[in-house]
Amino acid sequence: MKIILKKKTLLTEINMVPFIDITLVLLIIFMIVSPLLVQSEMPIRLPRAISGQNVQGDDILKIRVTKDGDLYLGTERVIRTDLENRLRTALGTPKGGVLPVRAVLIEADRDVSFKNVVFALDAAERVGAAKIGVAVENPETTP
Repeated sequence: MKIILKKKTLLTEINMVPFIDITLVLLIIFMIVSPLLVQSEMPIRLPRAISGQNVQGDDILKIRVTKDGDLYLGTERVIRTDLENRLRTALGTPKGGVLPVRAVLIEADRDVSFKNVVFALDAAERVGAAKIGVAVENPETTP
C-alpha cells in the first residue's frame, strides 16, 4: 500500500471577483445618476459695471436680447432667421470694396440664456462687423 502525501500550499492569488462586482455596481450607479446631473443650459450671471462711461455715437449698432429670447435691432424687433440679413443692411454697403467701420454692441439681461447671446455674436461675426462687444448691466440704470 502506497501512501501519497501531498504538500499543502497556500493560496497567494488575489481574488478579483469581489473587486469586479463593486466596480460594476459603481459603474451602474454613475450611469443612472449622470443624466440627472447634466443640465441643458448653463446659468450665467453677467457682470455689473461699477463705473464706466456711456458711449454715445451713431456708429454703434445695438442688438438687444431679452429674457424671452426676442432680438431687437435698435428699437425694432427682429426674427432670429432674419437677423443676419437685417445686420448686413444696417451695417451698410461696401464703399470702394471696404465696409464702413461699425461696432455691434449686444445688450443682454441678466436672466438671458447664454445661447441667445452667442447666436447674436455669431450673426454679427458672419456679417463682418468690425468690432463686437457685449454690454454690461449698470446698477444705476437698472430699474
